[in-house]
Amino acid sequence: MMSKESRIKIAEKILWFSLCGFAFFSPWSIAGAQTAIILGLLAWLAKMLSSGEVNFVRTPLNLPIFLYVVTLVISVIFSPFRFHSLLALKEEWLLLIFFLMVNNVPEEEKVEKLLTTLVAVSALVGIYAIWQHYSGMDLYRNRLLEPRGEVFISLGFFDHHLTFGGYYMLVFLLASVIFLNAKRTGVFKILFFLAPIVLGLSLVFSYARSAWLGGAIGILTLGLFKGGKFILFLILGIFLLCLLIYMIEPTSWDRIKEVDLSKNKPESTRIRLWQTSINMIKDKPIWGIGLGNFGKLFDRYKVEGVYDTTCHPHNDFLNVAVNSGLLGLLAYLSIWAVFLYSTIKSIIKNRKSGFGYTAQMGGIVAIIGFLFASLFQCYYTDGEVNMLIMFILGLTTVLNLKAEGENLE
Repeated sequence: MMSKESRIKIAEKILWFSLCGFAFFSPWSIAGAQTAIILGLLAWLAKMLSSGEVNFVRTPLNLPIFLYVVTLVISVIFSPFRFHSLLALKEEWLLLIFFLMVNNVPEEEKVEKLLTTLVAVSALVGIYAIWQHYSGMDLYRNRLLEPRGEVFISLGFFDHHLTFGGYYMLVFLLASVIFLNAKRTGVFKILFFLAPIVLGLSLVFSYARSAWLGGAIGILTLGLFKGGKFILFLILGIFLLCLLIYMIEPTSWDRIKEVDLSKNKPESTRIRLWQTSINMIKDKPIWGIGLGNFGKLFDRYKVEGVYDTTCHPHNDFLNVAVNSGLLGLLAYLSIWAVFLYSTIKSIIKNRKSGFGYTAQMGGIVAIIGFLFASLFQCYYTDGEVNMLIMFILGLTTVLNLKAEGENLE
């Protein structure tokens, strides 16, 4: 019979294999990424059963996440379509990724390996996405991509350009921060020099304007950590980059000029979706209309005008308030507020060099970029993007806890 120690070691090996699998599959396969996560959760459970101990680390985010889930459950109870809302609730299982990371990545070196794998694979997929932009071919789904003049909107291996843009915004910000702060040389430095270029072009070629905004805000946030002169340098750099992109790909500027807020134009759909969402919130301010009911109840609350989509409010904050009321929104906001506060506090308190410090900064910049992009699109409800967000939250929190532990020693 296998000893207790042997069972624990096997579970730990499977855990590490699954976490690496997620970093490898996440940029190009949601099926592979979710399989890796499920395998990791099962291995984590097996480890706890083998050891006879509950392995659950206390973090500042535990309570906000718990409160957020509680508000969602209550919203299901008050939902006019309870079964439908209950089915929608299952999508929140992705929150488990945060706990999987926090409880099973104990070393900074492992954080570095996971992020390096994520950036490297994303960059490889980014090369394919750049090729897509000019060839117009989606080899995975055997179809022609949406044209933009003589070029095409890139998707990578995802099925929608907004998913691709949101995902690559996050990886671009992570890779940019690591490159600007990395002290290493050799292959590592070359990787994180080339990766932001490839990932940045992939982001541009996604034509996801909300992700463009998130990327720009994220880079400017980095300037706040580096000081006033660096902010000016970044602003100048962004301006020159935009000018270069316009010269190379004028269709990107055409994408910005498409914004037309006239009532009879599809481009103003977001304005009417936001107004419709506010009508829903006013009617059900405490617990919301229930998860997944936006489309079902849309006609009851809609503002008249042209719509090119009615799937969700195109704003994560409004979406949460619509689904689970203002209490749900407060719980949701508390997750990001506590994360940003605890990470910024750790960075200011420690101010150490090294990969851990850099990755903490990357986590802040990526999440701030995500929050700004979320003002114009529901990225939290996008499975591929949500998984990466939980991955970033988890790894950054690992580094926060490690820094706090070192201070206590």
